[in-house]
Amino acid sequence: MKKISTSVLVDFLRSKEAANTKFTDKLKIRYRPYICPFDQLLIQIPTGKSVFDVGCGSGQFALLLAEFREPTRLKGIEISQTLVDNAKALLAPYSSSVFVDFAKYHGDDIPDDIAQYDYVTMIDVAHHIPAKLQHAFFEQLYAKMATGSVLVFKDINASSPFVYANKMHDLLFAGELGNEKSFSYTKELFNKLGLTILSSSKKLMFCYPHFTIIAKK
Repeated sequence: MKKISTSVLVDFLRSKEAANTKFTDKLKIRYRPYICPFDQLLIQIPTGKSVFDVGCGSGQFALLLAEFREPTRLKGIEISQTLVDNAKALLAPYSSSVFVDFAKYHGDDIPDDIAQYDYVTMIDVAHHIPAKLQHAFFEQLYAKMATGSVLVFKDINASSPFVYANKMHDLLFAGELGNEKSFSYTKELFNKLGLTILSSSKKLMFCYPHFTIIAKK
C-alpha cells in the first residue's frame, strides 16, 4: 500500500477545520501528523475494511481513515460526550458512503459489537487508562475481538527518557499525567493474552517516543 505523505495529511486536516475552532485545538489537529506517525498507521489498514477506533477522541484519526482508507464501516468510542458529538459532526459528510457510528464509552465495558470489525485501532489511548485498570482492559479487549481481527496499537514508550515530554504534553492539554508502559512490557502482555504480533516498531518524532504494535487474534 502506498504511503500517504505527512504534508498531505496536514493539508487535509487543515481543510476540515471548523471556523470556530480554538487556536490550541487548531494546533493539535492540524500539526499532529508531524509528531504522531499517522502515515505509518494508515497503511496498516487495507481499503474496504471495517474499523473500530477505541478512544476516538474528536474523530481525527477516524476522519483520516474515512478519507484515505475507504472503510465499509467505521465506529468509535470515547468517554467524553462532547468529543463524541464532535466526531459525529466531523464524519457526517461521509455517512452516505460509509456506515459511521460514534458512542459514549463508560470506561468499564467494551461494546460487544467490536467483534463485527476487521480492525481495531488504539492510538495514544492506553496511557490515559488508570494503571490499575490497564491489564483488565486488555483482557476484555482480547476476549471481545473477533478471531482473525487485527489490533493496530500505538502508544508512548515509557522506557525512553523522552517519555517526560509526553507527560508535559498531557499535563498541558489534558490536565493529567499519563500511565505509559514500555514497548517491551506491552509486547509481552500481548503475547500472554494470545495475540500474534505481526510487526512492531519504535520511532522518535520531535520529542515523542512512539511505539507501534500490529497484532492479530
